[in-house]
Amino acid sequence: MARVRLAFLWHMHQPLYAEPDTGDFLLPWVRLHATRAYYDMAWMLERHPAIRCTVNFTPVLMEQLEAYSRGEATDRFLEVSRKLPGELLPEERQAILRSFFMVDWERSIRPIPRYWELLQKRGRDVRSVDLVRLSREFSDAEIADLQVLFNLAWFGFGAIDDDPVLRDLVKKGRLFTPGDLDCVLEAQRRVVGQVAQRWRGLAERGQVELSTTPYYHPILPLVCDTDAARRALPDLPLPPRFAWPEDARWHVREALASHERHFGRPALGMWPAEGAVSPEALEIMAGEGVRWAASDEGVLLRSLPHGASRLDALYRPWRVGAGSGELAMLFRDRGLSDLIGFSYARSGAAEAAADFTSHLAAIGEGWEDEGRPGPATVGVFLDGENPWEHFPGSGRDFLEELYRRLAASPELETVTLSEATAEVGGPAIEHIHSGSWIEASYRIWMGHEEDRRAWTALGRARDALARLEVVPNSGVPERDLARARRHLYAAEGSDWYWWYGDDFHTELAVEFDALFRSLVVTACQVVHLPLPIEALEPIKHVRAARVEERPLREPTYLITPTIDGRETTYFEWQGGGLYRPEQVRGAMFSGAQAFRAMRYGFDMENLYVRLDPAETAQRTGELCSAVRVDAVTAGGQVLVDFDVAPDGVARRGRSRGGEVGRCAFARVVEAAVPFASLGLVRGDRFALAIRVLRGDVELERLPRLGYVTLTVPDENFERVHWRV
Repeated sequence: MARVRLAFLWHMHQPLYAEPDTGDFLLPWVRLHATRAYYDMAWMLERHPAIRCTVNFTPVLMEQLEAYSRGEATDRFLEVSRKLPGELLPEERQAILRSFFMVDWERSIRPIPRYWELLQKRGRDVRSVDLVRLSREFSDAEIADLQVLFNLAWFGFGAIDDDPVLRDLVKKGRLFTPGDLDCVLEAQRRVVGQVAQRWRGLAERGQVELSTTPYYHPILPLVCDTDAARRALPDLPLPPRFAWPEDARWHVREALASHERHFGRPALGMWPAEGAVSPEALEIMAGEGVRWAASDEGVLLRSLPHGASRLDALYRPWRVGAGSGELAMLFRDRGLSDLIGFSYARSGAAEAAADFTSHLAAIGEGWEDEGRPGPATVGVFLDGENPWEHFPGSGRDFLEELYRRLAASPELETVTLSEATAEVGGPAIEHIHSGSWIEASYRIWMGHEEDRRAWTALGRARDALARLEVVPNSGVPERDLARARRHLYAAEGSDWYWWYGDDFHTELAVEFDALFRSLVVTACQVVHLPLPIEALEPIKHVRAARVEERPLREPTYLITPTIDGRETTYFEWQGGGLYRPEQVRGAMFSGAQAFRAMRYGFDMENLYVRLDPAETAQRTGELCSAVRVDAVTAGGQVLVDFDVAPDGVARRGRSRGGEVGRCAFARVVEAAVPFASLGLVRGDRFALAIRVLRGDVELERLPRLGYVTLTVPDENFERVHWRV
């Protein structure tokens, strides 16, 4: 009889990367992780049928995988991968040089001489290199190699083993052709399309249990009530209270429905996002029919009387109070889970697998020596995708050796979470501790000023939507209300708050911040609600070189330019603000630019905007037909559209209230909009963006992400801003 029952739970998740206003995917990680971990892990289990485990797929991940599989999704990285180098715009070449080294350098770049050579030419610290100059110095052949090598580097062992063409391309290593690139991208499409069906097959043969997570991966206890954060951290500063248990219930209910649609059978259990639980969250899960849940040992030990034995408590399933009912739970061994997640990548495969199984043997011996009934039940729950990027060979040798040892040992048995929690004896935990797998608290998602600003923005939007929903005959179609709710549900996801604060770092912090804020803003725009001021400017504090929305210069003097579409005098825009999008494109890819700079300023009566063409006035006139001044005030959003043609003719603008302002375009676009037409008076704060249109299609936005925030000047403006 086995001494230890080992319950693996591999968690697969990516947040929503679709921009809410366009549906385009901003980042490529769903597609790229599919070619490695999602495919590899199934491929490996198919070759080790004795290994049983639970694999947790989040609904938001499955939604995006399905979109890629149907050919409905693309992402900015994929768009520039598809282009021939000679067709790439300068900013697209720069974006490739910035972003196509985003893979583990030691495991995926250094072993490939050509890839390592290109990294040395680009420079190891992207913040200190001149991408504009480098984009001209890299030849088309080097860019072509980089397009192939980046996408090829993200394939794991399973796809490469199954595809002789990919193996040949790995051996080739350089001087890739357009046909080679087509083969790589076609292999990606094929692999992404096979992920769900392979996991479904493993579940149908009973080897793998598939579980789910609340839909958009929210910290469910905080969605129920942000005040719950003070149960573990009584002195933690909090935002205005956010308490939407009905949203939490939606995440659970829709997750279960989504899981059944994708995999053909209901999920019996649920891994709460980040292992975050509370009494309220468990009550909702149990009420929606979830049979088991899982969390971390820190949560378990804080749920038991002080001094409880870790060995007695951890290696067994528990019955846990969940409202008027109960839920079966198993808690993870943090040390064992972290060995795989963070340590074994630096060890040899055989040594790591032997170390892991020796820990299991020691647990079994300790359990048996104390005369406890039955085998010890050990939970090992961890990220099933990110660790393998850092293992040699994407973890192939380690998983092979680990699964071989587990299957060969008569004292070790692998089980699913349903099997691990099927027989729950002993006393129940009446009141679960409110915490997560990190520090048994919610600090990561609530502990920083940036977190609280984000929760405040979300809360303002959610409260406003709720007020609108109960207005009789509001005139807002139900489909628009449903769209707004969906955007806010997505904004409740944990990933946005993970990257706020200073605990974790990513080169894509600006993009994550922008995605969160765009969800909140779009939700409000869909149903014509006031936009939360916290969502209109960057929440994430990053180095100035990566801040998209922050201008190069703020207004310092009152200006009154002549609106004639020409630079009438050198000084007429001096003292105004300046924003240049090309300095901060980062990993954000786009098409041809209409404008290279936005200048803006004001006098006591008017807002002024000037747009400088990226190339010639004629070329800008070919690209766009109108510019839209987008002003967000405390009273709502005001849009003023100006037709533009490079003919120097003065034109009036159009808004809901009729004609307003004036605009001219000869060498530059200049526009004036009276503050009164925007509903603004002296001292009011407002947010400004410019949308560049061709017909009804938005081609460009300045700033690319968010807004520039301004205050209507009063008579003291120049005195306050005066300087020598």
